[in-house]
Amino acid sequence: MLRRSILISGISGLAAFSGLALAQSMSSTSAEKALPYSKRPEVKKFIQDVCSRRGLNQDWVAAVLDQATYQPKIERLMTPKRTKPGTKDTRKDWEKYRNIFLGAHRLNLGVQFWKDNETSLERAREIYHVDPAVIIGIIGVETRYGENTGNWKVLDSLVTLSFDYKRRADFFKKELEEFLVILYKNDLKPFDVQGSYAGAVGLPQFMPSSIKRFGVDFDGDGKIDINHSTADTIGSIANYLSKHGWVEGLPMLIEADISPAQAAKFGGGTNPRFTWNQLISNGVKPLDNDEHFAGNMPVFIVDYPFYLPGSLDFEKLYRVGTKNFTAVLRYNSSYFYAGAVAELGSAIAEMMGKRGLIDGEKLLPPHLKPQSSGI
Repeated sequence: MLRRSILISGISGLAAFSGLALAQSMSSTSAEKALPYSKRPEVKKFIQDVCSRRGLNQDWVAAVLDQATYQPKIERLMTPKRTKPGTKDTRKDWEKYRNIFLGAHRLNLGVQFWKDNETSLERAREIYHVDPAVIIGIIGVETRYGENTGNWKVLDSLVTLSFDYKRRADFFKKELEEFLVILYKNDLKPFDVQGSYAGAVGLPQFMPSSIKRFGVDFDGDGKIDINHSTADTIGSIANYLSKHGWVEGLPMLIEADISPAQAAKFGGGTNPRFTWNQLISNGVKPLDNDEHFAGNMPVFIVDYPFYLPGSLDFEKLYRVGTKNFTAVLRYNSSYFYAGAVAELGSAIAEMMGKRGLIDGEKLLPPHLKPQSSGI
């Protein structure tokens, strides 16, 4: 599709096709944006369909949607960015990414959060069989333990992404529908709920559909409140991971010596399609020889690209991922994200004297490893 657009317009280079042009091609027209949302034909149909399915009042839904304000900055933030030739693509730099989440401030916040909420974390382990370290890792990566839950009005975000930015409009319309139901059932004011520019809410940054499916009233006050209740947040994350296959006591990642050829054969995707015995019999060597896993344990190899110092070339760090790594990928389907959760959760667990999420000596890119003194 991109190549066809370039040929039709007569543009000779990819650099001339800017992110702004891409955003405009996916955006609603100026005439549409000039109308109140409830007057647009597409929105009228949405209102009718939602009210028919969910039993909402059409006048109420129309009035709520008309309170939304189109946010052009959200369109810009959601538009995929292209890396200029001759520059580093920071999305591929594992070293830079992981360091964002391992600063002293975030680590100390995580230790305090664990101490303050240990009762809820242990109760979540007993009920859902989910290790506390992964819950700590997710909350720390998502919102820095509540310091950054987002200051966008969720109504503005979801309406903009449903009717003005067309790239994933069907997905966001479903989220907007669930958000309207949450507002209606809980008698909330539309602008009382704030979150990320993508519409994610609260300490765990759940989308509205995830609140519906996985939200838990863990503090027993009769409502699910992931904005203000740490207990509800912990219970909801544990419920989410449990329903996506978390296995208590299993590491997310296993450190091992892995070659590019082995990674090519046993890597890729988000599901553990191979067995531990297959990896071992093909020469993968775990760094912790004292740990013994079942031969039929499902695993796969995941990769972490990082740039070499002073160069635009990058190499890859390889690790073995388990079913628990996959469970976190269901939360966010990025190896970097799941790896950061594992790193942060493990670092804080170590500070607490608890079990972490990574088995074996932690690997670092070669240029960060301690250098031999030669003595």
